[in-house]
Amino acid sequence: MNVVRSTCIGIALLLGSCASTSPRFYTLVPEAGRNTSGAPAAGYRLQVEPVRIPAQVDRLELVIRLPDGGIAIVDGDRWIAPVADELQSALSVELLHRLGDAGPADAREQYSVLVRLNVERFESSPNRYAMIEASWQLELKEAGKDLRVVCRTRAYEQVRGSYPEMVRGYQRAVALIADQIATVVRNSVGGAGTECPVS
Repeated sequence: MNVVRSTCIGIALLLGSCASTSPRFYTLVPEAGRNTSGAPAAGYRLQVEPVRIPAQVDRLELVIRLPDGGIAIVDGDRWIAPVADELQSALSVELLHRLGDAGPADAREQYSVLVRLNVERFESSPNRYAMIEASWQLELKEAGKDLRVVCRTRAYEQVRGSYPEMVRGYQRAVALIADQIATVVRNSVGGAGTECPVS
């Protein structure tokens, strides 16, 4: 009898492990961005360097802030790549899109755009918010003229939902950073100055 019972328990445990849900994977590159050809924006040579981010959140599992101030690692919900790589890819796609829409007036001009992103806070909480706080450095070169600007962005996005909505909040935060960088590039190329945007 004990052997039969042990066998039944073993089978139940095996079936339970087989029925466990597969992990869900997320990316910071929005759906529209995944359909982008990746061709250089006309008039610009864009390079986004590897992103610096605190090691605590640069992992495959989602890391969330709990309402009581604690931190939790969500084992069943993961990024498809380390967060630093995801940020680099997403920012590149967003910038290509924005700079492609507003190239230099003279198409013969070629501007070299180099971006360095240093993320200080990459934080979120389901049903509450997603936030990226970062400093970024922009280097713009054209015909021997060099411009270097250092700015900060605090992108705070309200979230009304669980992990998928939280990821979309992060995507909107990356888009805001790209908006601000592209604004400085366009203003600099157009001679309108290089002041940092207010976030």
